[in-house]
Amino acid sequence: MSARRPRIWVLLGHRRGDNNQLLALAEGLRLPFETRTPTYRKFWPIFLKLFPARPHLLTSDARRNLQPPWPDLVIGIGRRSVAAARWIRGASGGRTKIVRLGNPRAEAKLFDLVITTPQYPVRDQGNVLTLPVSMARYRKAPKPTNEEENWLGELPRPHFLVSVGGKTRYWALQDEVLANAVKRLADKARSAGGSLIVATSPRTPPSAIEAIARSGAECEIVADGRIRYPVLLADADQHYVTAESVSMISEAVLTGKPVGLIPVDLDEEGQRELGTNGLSGSKRDVRRFWTELQSKGLVGTIDEPNAGAVEDPVETAVAAVKRLLGDRVE
Repeated sequence: MSARRPRIWVLLGHRRGDNNQLLALAEGLRLPFETRTPTYRKFWPIFLKLFPARPHLLTSDARRNLQPPWPDLVIGIGRRSVAAARWIRGASGGRTKIVRLGNPRAEAKLFDLVITTPQYPVRDQGNVLTLPVSMARYRKAPKPTNEEENWLGELPRPHFLVSVGGKTRYWALQDEVLANAVKRLADKARSAGGSLIVATSPRTPPSAIEAIARSGAECEIVADGRIRYPVLLADADQHYVTAESVSMISEAVLTGKPVGLIPVDLDEEGQRELGTNGLSGSKRDVRRFWTELQSKGLVGTIDEPNAGAVEDPVETAVAAVKRLLGDRVE
């Protein structure tokens, strides 16, 4: 008699990047799952602090959406849904397994499995899996359209791709630093007989694009989505990424092509909260991520990019979750 398929709930959050990681894991399990999107009361941080394993931070509509039959597994990310996940486990009589992604900002021992990446200060308590890079939902490059194929085909190879992000908490992308890096990479691409492509993101400020234009760098700037980013990612022979973005760095590393980081600087808040010497032991610090990748030879600089093999983080995470479920998986 085959085992009953486990019931799986995914507690979605308010950030698209977080949700993509949750869905990457859930889809990778190749098991049926249901999503829930909890909503929270106005003063949810206070309720979370006072009632860390109760649903009091949820709105009444959200609580009505969390009803038995209780799941065998609940997957979530971030701080907000921690209390909901712990309450679900209690309501199930302790049967529900809890998997948390990222940094739950609570002791790892409260959960069955924490899957994280090096930028987070999660202390390993025997149930922590630290992936070298973050999980991506779309791991197979889409087939280029005729327009994309023709556009890329007209550019001499090798193709160097610069992926530009923008300001994030604690980190600032300096326009002139970016423009100087792009100018140097354009010269490098020309010397190799190839082309430089610059792909911007929604976070990229207009001032950054203007600074690149002023630099006189010979490059193709893709800022209007006419060539899809996953197509550019798969096409490139070398990758150069602004260093504030863990997800963009991870995507570049997973191509197996050489990757170089374009430096970013701590802003005033970052200098105050993270410090300028060493790594923060209590906050998300992307420098911890850079250090880990550099130690493994997975990234380099714009002058000396590095390439290395890395296991698919989704497959690694899926294997850990299936071990957790044990005989509940067919």
